[in-house]
Amino acid sequence: MPADLVFVGIAPGRFGGDRTGVPFSGDRSGSMLRAMIRRAGLRRVFITNLVRCNPRDEAGRNRDPSAREIANCRDHLHRELELAQPRIVVCLGRIAWRELAGRGATFDPHGANPVRRGGVVYVAIYHPGYVIRGAYSARAYARDFARLARLIDSVGRPPQF
Repeated sequence: MPADLVFVGIAPGRFGGDRTGVPFSGDRSGSMLRAMIRRAGLRRVFITNLVRCNPRDEAGRNRDPSAREIANCRDHLHRELELAQPRIVVCLGRIAWRELAGRGATFDPHGANPVRRGGVVYVAIYHPGYVIRGAYSARAYARDFARLARLIDSVGRPPQF
């Protein structure tokens, strides 16, 4: 069954998806993302990441994936999108946005300017980790998810990839 929304994060967290094998599970970011999805009443969602493995720095902390790591996982992500057939792809953070909406698209979660490519609408919102760190309010984040729920109704089913 096709998904209405696909959420694309950056990479599995070392205490979450990297440990559980399920994107956005087992950590605070996953708990927040899933709570917001439930709160907004979103159904038929698929959750994934740009890369499959947790990139770590020399001290073992999470780091952003390199361009090479993203490129290595690109085919896998595209196959997931083909299977999910989403109407909307929600890019969780600037890195996912740049990779999926294109480098020329401005990352502006406040402006809520979706990008349409190939019949799919790409939407930028903040990564849940950004909200957890207090850089963006949970109330505003909930509004962003409510906006996604409204957007689903206005977007038709995309063509096959």
